[in-house]
Amino acid sequence: MSLFEIEIPTEFKTLNSFVFLDEQELEKFYKLNNLNDGYRDDVSKYFLKDFSLKVFHDLFVMHEYRYELDEISNIIKSEIYTLNKDSDEKIFYPEWVLFYIAIYKKQVPFVSEKEFLEYLELFKYIAEIRYKKYIIRNVKNFICYTKYNQISSIQETLRNQLMEYIDQSGFTTEKLYEYLNFLYLFHTKLKDNEKYKLMWNIETYIVECIRMMLDNKVEMEEIYLEVYKGLRGTYSVLHKIYPYKPLFIKESSHFFQSHLSKINSVLEEKIDIEELMNILTRNSIYEDILFSYIELLKRFNAVKMNEILVGSLIKTVVLGIEEIILKKFNSDSLFDCLKKFKVGSHKFFELQSKIRNNGSNEEFFEKLNALILNEEDSLEKYLMTYYHSRNYLAHNNIDMNKFFWGEDGKRIVIATVIDSIMIILYKLEKGI
Repeated sequence: MSLFEIEIPTEFKTLNSFVFLDEQELEKFYKLNNLNDGYRDDVSKYFLKDFSLKVFHDLFVMHEYRYELDEISNIIKSEIYTLNKDSDEKIFYPEWVLFYIAIYKKQVPFVSEKEFLEYLELFKYIAEIRYKKYIIRNVKNFICYTKYNQISSIQETLRNQLMEYIDQSGFTTEKLYEYLNFLYLFHTKLKDNEKYKLMWNIETYIVECIRMMLDNKVEMEEIYLEVYKGLRGTYSVLHKIYPYKPLFIKESSHFFQSHLSKINSVLEEKIDIEELMNILTRNSIYEDILFSYIELLKRFNAVKMNEILVGSLIKTVVLGIEEIILKKFNSDSLFDCLKKFKVGSHKFFELQSKIRNNGSNEEFFEKLNALILNEEDSLEKYLMTYYHSRNYLAHNNIDMNKFFWGEDGKRIVIATVIDSIMIILYKLEKGI
């Protein structure tokens, strides 16, 4: 967890670039990714001809030309390296040349040129697939304006043709695992050497490799559990690049331990943390809420808390659960829905009336603290704590100090609200 969150310019990213770059573009990205040694760095000596791609404009989509649909289709369905083997009109360099240059210039410790070249075919293949996806996303820029009314249909056709091409790739799952482990090692060493921009760019290749493994019918959870499993801690290392929410939540069971005793006490259950996690995670509809809750705790406990983000996260969690509750009971009244959690109870109206919806901030926190501290533990107490907190978060600017810390710094309100949320989620999934 970083101590603060910042915005950074994205010009250095190759994520939505043309993938194959001419010398001028490659030099631009070379400098933007901080590969240069100074203003007089001779960039051209790193433009390795062995990695260049010579193309002819009829066999390679370029921005300065317009193409017939069958020409674009042919490029999507064909291997571009073979298609252009006898071409010499223009020279391009794949974006991954930037990674090779970093190794060549000894900017990536413990990653050798030999290792990189072992996976050259995969670098080339992913660059080709990314290039074709770029064409499909931006096909309007490459065809005659008379075809603009057919864009959606054209893209769908091209996507299907690309999937047929991908299905013929032939890379084994074992090879892809090796490559993914190499990419993660590369990513780690770039981070260790503070080459963050290049590190973020290599994440694009990690994501594409994961997609290739999914195409090979490997389950996402298996991928996350296997990659660098010998060095992993509590979490899969791949979460640092792209969190896989279902597994991330399972691996975060320690964030839910504190709610277990309250659930067992209020609901008269005898479950352990494993059973609680199984119940909370078996329905994907709760996934975003549970993930947001974990992120809320991580940020709330950071040395330098981002109050705007923390406030947004608690609203996301509380209002997100309201949406699930209303849908569950096919109702537009939250209060009526909550009463169904314990049919026949007479405590709901009494606890509802203790806090006015249009009261001041001071009155709200005074009454809510009184409800939390003075009422005996019961399901109704936690349901109404949630109800009143929902009304407060939906209609007021959050008083961060009082809502999260309280007058005495004991976090009474936020702790009880989160307990309420976990009790509600458990009841929704286990059965009302």
